[in-house]
Amino acid sequence: MQNGRRTPQRRVLVVDDDPAALASIERLLRDHGFAVTCHGEVSAAAEAMRSQCFDLVVTDLYLTDEHLGYEIARLAQSSRPALPVILVTAHPSLEGAHEAIRSRVSQIVVKPVDGAALVAACTRAIDEWEMRCRNDTLEAQVRILRDVLPRCIEANDPMTAGHSERVVGYAETLGELCDLEDEDMEALRLASLLHDVGKIGIPERILAKEGPLTRQEREEIKKHPSVGYEILAPLHGNDKARLWVYQHHERWDGRGYPEGVAGEEVALAGRILILAEVYDALRSARSYKAAWEVSAIVDFFRQEAGKHFDPDLAHIVADGLEQKGPRFFARERDSLF
Repeated sequence: MQNGRRTPQRRVLVVDDDPAALASIERLLRDHGFAVTCHGEVSAAAEAMRSQCFDLVVTDLYLTDEHLGYEIARLAQSSRPALPVILVTAHPSLEGAHEAIRSRVSQIVVKPVDGAALVAACTRAIDEWEMRCRNDTLEAQVRILRDVLPRCIEANDPMTAGHSERVVGYAETLGELCDLEDEDMEALRLASLLHDVGKIGIPERILAKEGPLTRQEREEIKKHPSVGYEILAPLHGNDKARLWVYQHHERWDGRGYPEGVAGEEVALAGRILILAEVYDALRSARSYKAAWEVSAIVDFFRQEAGKHFDPDLAHIVADGLEQKGPRFFARERDSLF
């Protein structure tokens, strides 16, 4: 029981044409807190999967002379959502293992069934299935964020069209040069794409204003990392990306915002995003400025090494731009993710 509420029972469909085996498995699983539905025929089990909700199917391999448990496994896989399956058999074989893989069986349990092993297998199969469902949901959320939010940002600030996608590319180049771990690279891509999401909360008259901003308008603009951080609060499992969105206007010397953190208090990937975002801002024409020449950007990064930027990163980019110009960041990409 959690927070005064009873934890829902995990629902298991058991299929076996042997009434004694069916009763034995039912009793075992019920004793361990599972809600159990039993059927001895494939047709009845198939109808149960269509009409009821389950978390797991446990099926005997040899149901009748005409039906095998793999048939149940394939039906479980075609359910929406697909269900994990545990196959019980007295005659394991290499051919059977291959067929189990093809049918996406979660696990094979060998008869005579060890009760504790079966309960553990059921618990593990449901845990893994629930984790997979959560991951699928998270991936769907990320796809929506990736496809929709940048367009929302650009609709509110048309002058920055393409900015987020370009920042992803620049950050990815630097991340590879710095040998970022795969997990940090994925988080960096997402943070780069969504770093300006907080601008959705900034009035368009400020974002599109030609000429210098007033002090009050600058303070309003400086709220967007915090706004973005709050917008991304429901993005569970992407805490790093959310933090780097919050920190993308911090500085190496601690004079940035919103927290004024300094140096390595911002992770390497976050420091890469800070630099990549500024690079694109300098390279792009805006209503209040022309695009900077590469030579001016090189000088700027050298001057701001150890001030605005991580000094090592600033010199890597300055050296690369000096040697290759914009080609330093030019790479072939099929997609952002």
